[in-house]
Amino acid sequence: MRRVVLPLLVVLAGCAELRTPAAPPPPAELGAGNQPGQLADPVRAAIVASAAAFADAGLSLAEKPAEVAQAAAQLEYLSMVLPRSEAYAAMPQTTVMSLGLAREELRAALGVNDSAEPQRVIRALLAVARALRAGQPDQAAAALPVGLFRPGGAASVRRFAEPGPLPQAAAATSLAQQDLARMDTNRLWLQGRSQDLIGMQVGTSPGGSAPGLGMGSGF
Repeated sequence: MRRVVLPLLVVLAGCAELRTPAAPPPPAELGAGNQPGQLADPVRAAIVASAAAFADAGLSLAEKPAEVAQAAAQLEYLSMVLPRSEAYAAMPQTTVMSLGLAREELRAALGVNDSAEPQRVIRALLAVARALRAGQPDQAAAALPVGLFRPGGAASVRRFAEPGPLPQAAAATSLAQQDLARMDTNRLWLQGRSQDLIGMQVGTSPGGSAPGLGMGSGF
């Protein structure tokens, strides 16, 4: 009987994996503000950019709602992707968990619904950043619906201007950047893999260390 049960469990696990949809590729503007070389890998771009944005616990983001929205989208993306990215399997679990706590901190600061689906939040945050950079506050307000954001609308846009201190975001993104450097130095990257679990094509950077993930507009 035991010889039958084990293969059955393997088959069921395989079916469950097939039923789990891969996350779509990130939108190109997720890495806005980064150097062109970093855009080949949106995870790397998000780590570097969010670490810079939250370096002083977000204090320099005061009265910069577009930058807050951009950095929040990057942190939200990291929290969604890293737990299931085989390309970043060497990223310590403690760092991944720390980024999850940072996302909770930032969601609370910006009034994001705790149960909100990450992809919807990322789309909304990027829409806010895009609209504010274009000088369209009404469009930014429209991207923050009540139910997804509290209080929603123009009041939420004003909340983005004063996110308050974000110590967990500072600690988590700094830790992720340190781990990224360690992975580069020690070449802790998967070799010979053609596609990452998050649904993006994986190649090899010219330096032969970090993978290059194809950008797309699946969000």
